[in-house]
Amino acid sequence: MAIQAQLYSENLGFPLGGGGSSEDCMENACGGFNDFSFNLQQQQQQLLQKRQQYNHHQQLQNPIRRNQSFCFENNVLLPKKNSSNLQPMAFSESIANQVQKQRQEIDWFLAIQNERLRLALQEQRKQQTAALLKKMEAKAEIMLRQKDEEMAKAVHRAMELEEFLRKLEIESQTWQRVAKENEEMVMSLNNTIEQLRESTCFSTSGAEDAESCCDNGGDGTGEGNGGQEIEEHGTRKMMCKSCNSRHSCVVFLPCRHLCSCKACEAFLDSCPVCGMVKKAGIEALI
Repeated sequence: MAIQAQLYSENLGFPLGGGGSSEDCMENACGGFNDFSFNLQQQQQQLLQKRQQYNHHQQLQNPIRRNQSFCFENNVLLPKKNSSNLQPMAFSESIANQVQKQRQEIDWFLAIQNERLRLALQEQRKQQTAALLKKMEAKAEIMLRQKDEEMAKAVHRAMELEEFLRKLEIESQTWQRVAKENEEMVMSLNNTIEQLRESTCFSTSGAEDAESCCDNGGDGTGEGNGGQEIEEHGTRKMMCKSCNSRHSCVVFLPCRHLCSCKACEAFLDSCPVCGMVKKAGIEALI
């Protein structure tokens, strides 16, 4: 059957299968089927014409054969046995078999072409779907990469802001501590100044009392000596604890001791009274 189909397809002028790609078969399927239908119609018309001619010829030959078909055997009229009556029937059967065979070949050819077309369409659909998915995956990958970059930038910016806020908090705490220390320093300086003023006033009043006692004579000798001692004690307290020759005019911080003169303050790293490390020195205007 396959050999007959191949020979028949070669006579028709196009391959039934295996000779080319699925695209070529798809492109040539319509043209090949049209040529095949046209050739089949021509063959059927030729067969019909031959059959009509044969029937006409048989009709012309029937009277003669009818007269010759009888013979006398033993003075009895008998029909003559002739095998020519079987020829039209055999010819008709051969034509019917040929037509049936051609129909089967046509059905087989159409089934093959339908299967090829289905496979080609399926493959084309797969290719289109794969191309579409690949394109969408590329776009999605680009968008995801952009989103990742934006998220990374946002996270980096958030970390920078957190670090900046942390620095601001530390700086704020530092300024608060400095402000508190300055307030304490101002209060200490005010207290020191008040003490210095009180000691100065006390020294002045003691000196005046001593002078008045000296003017009154020997009766005020004891009181004059007491005032002189107080004045000497205040003077010693105001002396520089480093050189003991000049008056103290610099307050050391953070201990807030008035214990150095202006000249010695530059050479001292710690308070000469308590020994605390000097952070700063402020000159007191007394």
